[in-house]
Amino acid sequence: MDETRADISRPRLASLDALRGVAIFGIFMVNIQFMGMPFDWATDPHRTGGAGAWAWALTSTFFESNFVAIFSMLFGAGLVLQQSHAEERGAPFAAPYLRRMGLLMLMGLAHGVLLFMGDILLLYSVLGVVLFLFRGAQARTLLFIGAVPLLVSLIGAVVIHSLGPMETSAEEISAQIQRVREGPLTDLLAGRAVAFVFWMILSSFWFNWRVLSMLFLGAALMKLGFFEERRRGWHARAALVGLPLGGALEALVTWSRWADTDGVVAGLWESAHQLSSLLLALGYTGGIILIVHSGALRSLVRGVSCVGRTSLSNYVLQSVVANVLFTFMGFAWFGECTRWGLVGIVFVTYGLQIVASSLWMRRFRMGPLEWAWRTATYLRRPPLLR
Repeated sequence: MDETRADISRPRLASLDALRGVAIFGIFMVNIQFMGMPFDWATDPHRTGGAGAWAWALTSTFFESNFVAIFSMLFGAGLVLQQSHAEERGAPFAAPYLRRMGLLMLMGLAHGVLLFMGDILLLYSVLGVVLFLFRGAQARTLLFIGAVPLLVSLIGAVVIHSLGPMETSAEEISAQIQRVREGPLTDLLAGRAVAFVFWMILSSFWFNWRVLSMLFLGAALMKLGFFEERRRGWHARAALVGLPLGGALEALVTWSRWADTDGVVAGLWESAHQLSSLLLALGYTGGIILIVHSGALRSLVRGVSCVGRTSLSNYVLQSVVANVLFTFMGFAWFGECTRWGLVGIVFVTYGLQIVASSLWMRRFRMGPLEWAWRTATYLRRPPLLR
């Protein structure tokens, strides 16, 4: 049997597509802060007062770390789903999956250097191999194993954030702004490559461990059937507990950042954020799945799901849009947009992505990058046109 055709023809789990689509929106809301202004400005809540401060607070409370947690859980769930499909049709899984991660690593390297230093694809390719080693474990075992990197991330967050922010001189910030707005391209790419390497090293103290934990959690939830409609009670409890409690705790973390807590206190708040954002992410997940299965907001859910089905293409496309808007290759708006302006760009871009993805999926089976990834993985071209 043609493996690629068999995989394409299978019915999809509707909740996963919708969750991916929403996660792409939430991730862009956080990423654009670092795409559109210097790192020090993006992380400084007092950089813009008044209305801009409210935009920062909303992003900090309701978006930061929440949607990347959802996307990471879905990545872990995807491994379980792919393995299950391969076993059902008697096809090999290990070689195609490892080849798939190798290709993702190349895409992540290219994306991180050429488009956005905050790339997540490279990290997923490495951690996906780690999860692969435990693919045969039961759900409970995956949960226990996943708790270990989560604990490491909690400790790492305390240590890193207790040291205080790393300040960049005004001259260095000015040089960065000039490099992004005016070029040349070699300087822009060199600076982006350095920032990419720096972020990968810094994030290895806490962020990367948390992502690994989310991969294990997603795999465990998939094995438990959490994303299926029959688990409606679980979805309701996740939403009823995670949304109010996680939201309230995240609001306290946002307050601590605005109050400029420092030292160990700041580290403890950021460590708490690792847990409260996870709680809110689970609340979002439960609520979104309930909406999908209720049949409410059908047109919106369908459009968001189309974004989710082309999530890789849309994720990279967001970086392309940012480069057009913020660098010398386009409008050179880097460092000029207000925080609310950046929020507006996200809504407009995502709205266009919903329309474009919906039109694309009427004619095609998958996104362009998804098709190229699948072609290189299985070493044969799957059908693209419907």
